[in-house]
Amino acid sequence: MKRHWHAAASAFAALFTVSATAALFTVSATAATELDLKREDGSQITMYLERSQKEAKADLLVLIQGSDCNSVAHNTLINQKFSEVLPGADVLTIEKYGITSHLPWDRSGEREDCPAAYLQNDSLAQRTSDYLKVLDQLAERATYENIVLLGGSEGAVIANIIAARADYVSASVALNGGGRFFKDDVLASMKNSGMPEHAYEQAKQGFNQFAAQVLEGKPFPVSMSLHGYRWWHSVLSADQLEILGDVGTPTLIVQGTADKNVDVAATGEMISELRHKGATNITYLAYEGMGHHFQRDDNTSALPNLIADIQSWLNAALSN
Repeated sequence: MKRHWHAAASAFAALFTVSATAALFTVSATAATELDLKREDGSQITMYLERSQKEAKADLLVLIQGSDCNSVAHNTLINQKFSEVLPGADVLTIEKYGITSHLPWDRSGEREDCPAAYLQNDSLAQRTSDYLKVLDQLAERATYENIVLLGGSEGAVIANIIAARADYVSASVALNGGGRFFKDDVLASMKNSGMPEHAYEQAKQGFNQFAAQVLEGKPFPVSMSLHGYRWWHSVLSADQLEILGDVGTPTLIVQGTADKNVDVAATGEMISELRHKGATNITYLAYEGMGHHFQRDDNTSALPNLIADIQSWLNAALSN
């Protein structure tokens, strides 16, 4: 049963998990002394800011990784690919609670060296709080023309939450973030795994019981799919329809139609409901044949086309 839960939890897991080594972005000495990078509990927020070479006012591109237990500093898909969607921009990434660049890259999803501090503290709320703390300061101290968010999987949800809360965000992009409720994404992931129907029904029953315990009971020790209680409670409580309803800035939502980690149909239904409610700021792109990790059915990469489409949308959104 735990094995099935782990596979299902990948619905929100590392969207940005392609290869291992990337250049580490660093914060300039001046920026480091200006910013307060301490959380309320005294722990350190680790951020990386790549400065552009432009002398004039720059834009800021904020890249938000998925939910894997890995350092964003070693993620080449983020640092070398998606960093190009806004040419000439400064690029900001932030590590999750308890993770630094000292953590080796591991794509197995079953690592034993995931930091205890991460397992105990990571959640949508914690990650959002870290981004807002850093962005609030950067927005106050810097002269950015535009601040653009881009996140994938869990990072897509966090991008949406930040866009709903921060009035300085110019536009945001959410990639393969799934539908309204994470629980539906988990069950869809189970269904798509190819397990026999009777096994699916057993797994579904077990996960429903687990979800009810998380949402309705008192906090309890849990380490499921490299996530603790706070994470599970936060993702099972999140309502993306409600979150996106509070976003007023241009938002691009991209969902691969061959994504087996989420409920693709539920994503389309959520978009329809948002439009019914009068949301005109959201552009929805259902990417035909693209899976959760940007691969097509024939295992070729959809990334070049996807990045070009994001660039085209951003050019239009930021020029209005």
